[in-house]
This record gives sequence, C-alpha cells and structure tokens, in this order.
Amino acid sequence: MFSRWRTPETIFVIWSILALALLLPVTILLRGSFPFLTVLWIIVPLVVVLKTKDAGRVGFRALPWRECALVTAINIVGLFIVMLIFEPWSHTYQKLLEAALSSQPHDTTFAWLIRFQRIPALACIFLYSGLITLFGEELFFRGWLLQLFRRHWGASWAIVTQAVLFVIPNLLVALFLPVLQGLLYALIYTWLAIGMIGGWAASRTNSIWPSLISATACNIVLVAVLV
Repeated sequence: MFSRWRTPETIFVIWSILALALLLPVTILLRGSFPFLTVLWIIVPLVVVLKTKDAGRVGFRALPWRECALVTAINIVGLFIVMLIFEPWSHTYQKLLEAALSSQPHDTTFAWLIRFQRIPALACIFLYSGLITLFGEELFFRGWLLQLFRRHWGASWAIVTQAVLFVIPNLLVALFLPVLQGLLYALIYTWLAIGMIGGWAASRTNSIWPSLISATACNIVLVAVLV
C-alpha cells in the first residue's frame, strides 16, 4: 500500500491509525468518556490523505528547523500573553480543569491526574494530548480546514473561518462553566488564542507543527501550574 508513498504520508497514516487504535484502551484504562470528536478530527484528514496521497493537504509537512522554531516561539508567546492577561483574574482554565476532573465519566485528556501520581500523570497528559487529542484538533482545524479554505478564499478568510468553526464544538465545554468563564473560554481562549494565533502560525508555515507544539506546551504548563 505504501510502496509508492513519500515518507510524510506514510508517517501520517501510521500515526493516525495508532492514535485511533489507542482511544478505546485509554478510555477503558482511565474509566473516562470516549472522545468521539477526536475520532472525527482524525478520520476526516486521514481519508483525505488516503485519497490524495498528499499529507500537505492537512498541514502535515516538515519545516526547516529555523522557520519552525521562530513561528512556534511567536505562537507560544502569543498564547502565554493571552493567558497571563486573562487567567490570573478569571481563573477560566482552572475552572475548566475542575469541571473536567469532577465530571463523570472523566475527560480522558486530564483523567491521568486521578489515576496516577503527579509526575507520571503530567507526562501522560503531555504525550496523550500532543500525540492524540490536541493532534486531532490541530489536524482538523489548523490543518485540513485551513488548507481547504485557503485554496478557495485566501489566507485571511481561512484563518478567521476555521477559528470560528473551532469555537462551535468548544461551546459544549463552555456550557459547563460559569457565564463569564464560559464566554472567555469561547471567545478568548478558543477563538483568539488557539484559533486565530494558531491559525496564523499554521497559515504562515502551511504546517500544523507550530500550533500543535504551542497548544501542547501551553496546556501542560497550565495543568502543572493550576492543579
């Protein structure tokens, strides 16, 4: 099947299949809620790559180290500026974590904190989110959708549109938060910090790597500090 494929496409297909295969065992291990949306986020780009044999269609492409480091650094700085402005007084992400850890069944991205000691739990959150859950989100929105919209509307409209669409599934999370925190989570944390800033990074490089690295790093730092 892969004999005529280039390395990025082969790596992408193997990564995606392994990520999907691990979802059910992890859910059972953590006694958590099965992440159905993650399945969608990964399967749609996977089908696209299987059809086109082009991982660049979903933003899965290698970058020169210097370009990747520069854009990732800008992305991370943007994320942390937003968090430093809003988190200390709104405690939005802290309330999100409290809701995720108190819900039944638990969100599998954070349920490691309940089943394991702190350091192993943080390591598992970092790996699980970066390789599976956040990977799926970045792949679908800053990868496939962004590249799709860019071909039809150009970069600016593509960034804005994928960021708006990214808010929609996250409204389900916002509903479990107090009104102020729910609004901040939807408009600032999701649309601006992840959607727009991450979308800019993905559009600038035609790759999901800067936004994926930044989202994973920001997530694990916030979890480590707030829990």
